[in-house]
Amino acid sequence: MELLKTILTDVFSTRLNLNDILTLFLTNLVIIFLWLVIGKVAIVLSKKFIQSYFKRTKGERRGRTLSDLSVSGLRVLIWFIVILAILSELDFETTPILASAGILGLAIGFGAQSLVKDIVSGFFIIIDNAYNIGETIELSGFRGKVAYMNLRVTHVENFAGSLFIINNGQISSLINWSRRNTTAIVDFGVDYATNLSKVSEIMPAFMEELKNKYEEIVELPSFLGVTALADSSINMRIIAKTTSGNHFATERKIRQDLVDYLNKHKISIPFPQIVVHQSKNTV
Repeated sequence: MELLKTILTDVFSTRLNLNDILTLFLTNLVIIFLWLVIGKVAIVLSKKFIQSYFKRTKGERRGRTLSDLSVSGLRVLIWFIVILAILSELDFETTPILASAGILGLAIGFGAQSLVKDIVSGFFIIIDNAYNIGETIELSGFRGKVAYMNLRVTHVENFAGSLFIINNGQISSLINWSRRNTTAIVDFGVDYATNLSKVSEIMPAFMEELKNKYEEIVELPSFLGVTALADSSINMRIIAKTTSGNHFATERKIRQDLVDYLNKHKISIPFPQIVVHQSKNTV
């Protein structure tokens, strides 16, 4: 940059005949602009490289999570270096600034223990690979997809569009619904007058039909039979292993097919009933 400053000074003062103050101002302005361009280009190039590397080596979701966090941290580092370089070009002494930054960081560390806790927790969430962006998790009873995360906070968005923001230090337990196959559970009832043997006979064909119809069902569903004798129905259950996170959608599909299938075989699905007995008074 010294050579560039010399060239700019010569252009502004000798060729354009500007005074010393204006020459110094324009020279510093160009230098600042160039450093800002260098910082921006460095961020763009490093972002592309990091995203490509993590996507290739860690997969889509894990790669996206690690690349976002890496780019975020690198962006802060690059701009910090650019600011120091600009101050140095402007003949500011940067050593006291670095020393002050260290003291300030120490003071913040003592005064913001909750922030430190959040960052440490976020660090271990990343190291343990507890969840990644795009995965479905459940935190404090709130279930949704991880929309954004960094070392301090996690944003979870549910199907209704509600956004749940939680500090990483407040996460004491979680459920990750996206790592393993999940189970669709469908409970249904039949009339007490139903021939249960007939239900048992027709269900294997229905299980085969479900397996062949829905690719998210990973193995043959199971008909478990009677699970309860309710007030108005004999309750039964079907379970089906699905690919991760697809159990709720699969339950809805099975219920719809089940109604058609039972109606087709003339098996009644009862609705809640109240039977009232009226006593006959004799005179």
